Amino acid sequence: MFEYRLDIYVDDGRIFSYNVSTPEKVREHASSIISGGYRHNDGEIFEHYPPHRILKVKCSQPIPTNYPDTVSGT
Repeated sequence: MFEYRLDIYVDDGRIFSYNVSTPEKVREHASSIISGGYRHNDGEIFEHYPPHRILKVKCSQPIPTNYPDTVSGT
């Protein structure tokens, strides 16, 4: 069952999304996308977005961590 959605934000404003099955897969896919880029394939067109075009990879579902952080602004 697929329960974790990844959202990939690219520099032209589009957001690509797909699902993976485990928190480990979230980490694995996010790391691969950030380091190697994103390969979009909708069944008709195959496109590769290199890493410098990726702005953010996001998963909104809770992912367990031993290192939670906080954010603040200046």
